Amino acid sequence: MAGRTKKNTKYSSAAANTARRGENVPAPRKRKRRGSPINVLTLILFAIIMLYLVKYAVDFASGGSDIGIETVDYGTIDIPKSFDGIVVRDEYVVSAAKSGEPSFNYGEGDKIKKNATVCTIIEGENARKAEDKLQTIDESIIETQKNRLDISKYKDDIVRTENAIDSAVSSAQTRIASGSFTDVYTLRSAVQTQMDLRTEIWITENSESSDSLASQRRTYQTQLNNSTENLVASEGGILVLSCDAQEEKFTSETMSDITPQDIKSSYDIQYLSKTTGVEAGNPVFKIITNNKWYICAYIDSSVAADWEVGDKKTIKASVDKTEKSVDVKINNITQGDTDTFVIFETDKSILDFLSVRNIEFYITDSSYQGIKIPNTAIIEKTFIKIPVGCVVESLSGKSVVKRTDGKDELVSIDIESQDDEYAYIRQDLEALKIGDTVLMGTGETATEYKLSEVSTKVGVLTANGAYAKFAGITVLGQNSEYTIADPSSSSLKAYDKIISMAEGMNEGDEIY
Repeated sequence: MAGRTKKNTKYSSAAANTARRGENVPAPRKRKRRGSPINVLTLILFAIIMLYLVKYAVDFASGGSDIGIETVDYGTIDIPKSFDGIVVRDEYVVSAAKSGEPSFNYGEGDKIKKNATVCTIIEGENARKAEDKLQTIDESIIETQKNRLDISKYKDDIVRTENAIDSAVSSAQTRIASGSFTDVYTLRSAVQTQMDLRTEIWITENSESSDSLASQRRTYQTQLNNSTENLVASEGGILVLSCDAQEEKFTSETMSDITPQDIKSSYDIQYLSKTTGVEAGNPVFKIITNNKWYICAYIDSSVAADWEVGDKKTIKASVDKTEKSVDVKINNITQGDTDTFVIFETDKSILDFLSVRNIEFYITDSSYQGIKIPNTAIIEKTFIKIPVGCVVESLSGKSVVKRTDGKDELVSIDIESQDDEYAYIRQDLEALKIGDTVLMGTGETATEYKLSEVSTKVGVLTANGAYAKFAGITVLGQNSEYTIADPSSSSLKAYDKIISMAEGMNEGDEIY
């Protein structure tokens, strides 16, 4: 109590003095502490920011409540594993009119000249005996005529044929030595032709005489002619000892009409023997008249979408359990909704595919590497095409001069991509759109250009920030699930986040 009295002494003295002066003494007041308005506002803002950050962190961690987001990376796709096709060649089949045993003058794969006797059908044992007798007589005649060469009236013709043989051998030696093995067939044919001609000269000269050899030869020749059939090549080409009865159906003139069912069908190959007897009316051999041949196939449209006539490809196919590779180019292409009809053309490696009709093949460039993107993320966006001469530099970057009712306005533009002729920009209905007029050039030489062309670009919507943004891509390849984009010419980069299901999404949509 003493302490409390002492504490209020000053106040009590002042109150006593005031009372003596007759003044009212006010009661002592308690002071109230008031909060600062700035502190209250700070707390409210802080609470809002914290709520937003919590929501943002949860959405970011989960990728959003209903928007699929994934990070793209480098990858590889195969397009696709294999294709089925039909081989088309210009070819014809030669059949026998008589039954008998074939005697071939050439082997499979040999080059045959037009009108050359490819095969002789010998009918019966009597024909075989007559042929043997003729061969013996011809050898005797040739030996006799060789000894009489100096007095032969056909001496110049014989010398000419022998010189032709020497010339053919000399001219072919260099080419064969350099690796041109096809010249072996040419040399063989040239030498054989000249030797046959020389033999015919010797036999003809002897046959003009009346000796016993000439008389015997005429008798046996008549007997042989009545019991043999010579099968000749009506057109020159490559000899093939197989056929499938489709030679007249699938030709270079009819291949554009090949259907998917034609390719799915299987065709039995009949292999022709050089020694087994043949029946009248049956095929004996086939001649392929042209080194150029074709593969017709229906290709998945997603694979052939960017193919053009003249594009070069390399295909691989299995023939007799051995993988063969051949370079081809696209001869014709017909786009379809799901499948595209493609005709490949080549003049290479025909000897490897002489007996092939149905073919399963691979394309070596069907594997692509780059940024791997799910097809569900791919979208198309339309851009206005503006001539590069309309684009000017301004303080704000790239701009164009827009003219409306005679008034000019500088409009900033965002160029998505650019080539030698055009810049491609997003259409902004408020700033710049199709139908607007811009100026091309500067100063008094400037001319008006009306925006009227658009271009569709393929790309994805990135999710690197809070809003979706379009990023254009250059497609290298695509299969049914994924697309491979070229990282060097695409706006999309590895490790970017993209919207994996872009249907219904637009650029500028909020993501988180």
